[in-house]
Amino acid sequence: MKRMITRAATALGLGALALGTVATTSTPAAACGGFFCSQVPIDQMGEDIIFGYGANGTVTAQILINYTGEAEDFAWILPVPSKPEISIGSNAAFQVVRGYTQPSWYLQWDYQSGNTCGGFWRWDLAAEADGPPSDPSGGGVNVVESKDVGPFATVILESSSTAELVEWLNDNGYDQPAESTPLIDHYVQQGMMFVALKLKQNESSGSIQPIVLEMQEDDPCVPLVLTQIAATPDMPVRTYILGDHRVVPTNWMHVVLNEKKIDWLNYGQNYQDLVTQAVNEAAGHGFVTEYAGSSALLDGALYRDGQFDLARLAQITSPAAFVDELLRQGFPRDTTMQGLLRKYIPMPAEVAAQGVDERSFYNNLEGYDLSGIEFDPQGFVADLEERVITPLREAQDLFDASPYLTRLFTTVSPEEMDRDPVFVQNADLGDVSNQHTAMAQSVCDEDDPQKMKQIIITLESGETLTVDGPFDDYCPYCGGETIDLAPTEPAAARIELIGRTGQPVLVDPGMVAEVDKALGTKNPETVLNEVVTGVITPPPTTTPTTRKGGSYGCSGGGEAAPLAVALGFLGLAVLRRRREAETRA
Repeated sequence: MKRMITRAATALGLGALALGTVATTSTPAAACGGFFCSQVPIDQMGEDIIFGYGANGTVTAQILINYTGEAEDFAWILPVPSKPEISIGSNAAFQVVRGYTQPSWYLQWDYQSGNTCGGFWRWDLAAEADGPPSDPSGGGVNVVESKDVGPFATVILESSSTAELVEWLNDNGYDQPAESTPLIDHYVQQGMMFVALKLKQNESSGSIQPIVLEMQEDDPCVPLVLTQIAATPDMPVRTYILGDHRVVPTNWMHVVLNEKKIDWLNYGQNYQDLVTQAVNEAAGHGFVTEYAGSSALLDGALYRDGQFDLARLAQITSPAAFVDELLRQGFPRDTTMQGLLRKYIPMPAEVAAQGVDERSFYNNLEGYDLSGIEFDPQGFVADLEERVITPLREAQDLFDASPYLTRLFTTVSPEEMDRDPVFVQNADLGDVSNQHTAMAQSVCDEDDPQKMKQIIITLESGETLTVDGPFDDYCPYCGGETIDLAPTEPAAARIELIGRTGQPVLVDPGMVAEVDKALGTKNPETVLNEVVTGVITPPPTTTPTTRKGGSYGCSGGGEAAPLAVALGFLGLAVLRRRREAETRA
């Protein structure tokens, strides 16, 4: 749901959290072989970020920007801790890394027992897009850099005055609701800069693609404080971090799921809800490790030398033949390619007037008269090099530069966005598989051997679960209601604190509230030591809590010097004009 704030529906987050945004994969329908096929939603109102540790103390962040709407309404503001190098990324990078590391929950059936019963299975229109605005005279806001990057016009700002920064943003087409001022101040007081994006003139919203920031920073961090204004309840946040070792949250807790509560008979369809429950048991400040292991699974997954033949494409003057060659060479089927197709092969007005949709038109160009289109294959090829091939190559370089990949996941609600999670590498921890398997054995009915009476599930831990029938003859629970096989147990098997070295330290459920409060005001290593030494101890009666924490995070704070202020960024997407008549929700 959108949250309307005065004149603007403002989405504050790493990738446009409101504005009707949807992140999509490019997975085509079975019968569709073109660039405009059915799109499969990933996580509406969610966040996906790929981090990479670089040489000489740098961190690179690829940020998936999710936006649907008019191009002139798009504007994005990202607070950053230091001046970044800005480039564009690839949607395909997120599709690949997500697909290769997606967690799965699978039952392996034991037929050796002889029991075989059952059959299983923004810019305001008034501000012309002639480049980034200049610093108003005496405005107290310094324009550090302005340049075009792919489809974006970008500007980097700095100011020591929150009031003057907000005034500058409002004066230049980035209207800020009053509620955002103290949250922006949270980052201004840390001396952070701000990257502002808008689409260049004549670019469509379909041209939007991930943005890449490379900065001098020690560790990745996801600033969530500003996001609380327009975030949705239990918003998914997923990070992929490439480095030398496994990566863990340090000022948030780490959560291990209770696998007895997974709906094994429905392939873990309750997984995300279970993560939400487990994170709530960690006071709303916890991450689950979905994968931790070698990054070799990504070798050559995005780009290989010689994969694309641009010289051949540049010689093709027929739009239909050009698109066929794009498909033959295996160009990504994503929104970036769709945007380029719209730009260079616009659907003729007479075709659109017949009610033809984009899928029908672009996936069958040879069926239409395109003689009125002034097709520019050289221009198309130049954009392919800049907006598709170079981002693919650089993303593959990022994958190849690091031997280890960690995927972390949480869901977070606005009231929990009071502390920015920081991530650190820990060389002492083991791998975590994304493939989860349990053994299943059917128990036949004594009166009717063709019918199942029970299913016995044996987890990898050796624990067993018994599911009582009756069952459908073919597929007992396929697509049915979620079954909780351990309804009296917590969703979290363990809640932990983890530092830069050593093994996880268990946090007793009764200590969660105090630990969470301490993490909001102290250095995480201090809190970890207090748990280990018994300064923080379980109360006489242990009861889980969902109390929220403090504000320690990317921006520091607390009694001790914080960990090195890590990579911080927050997208501030503003949809103006169309919401001016709406009141605050």
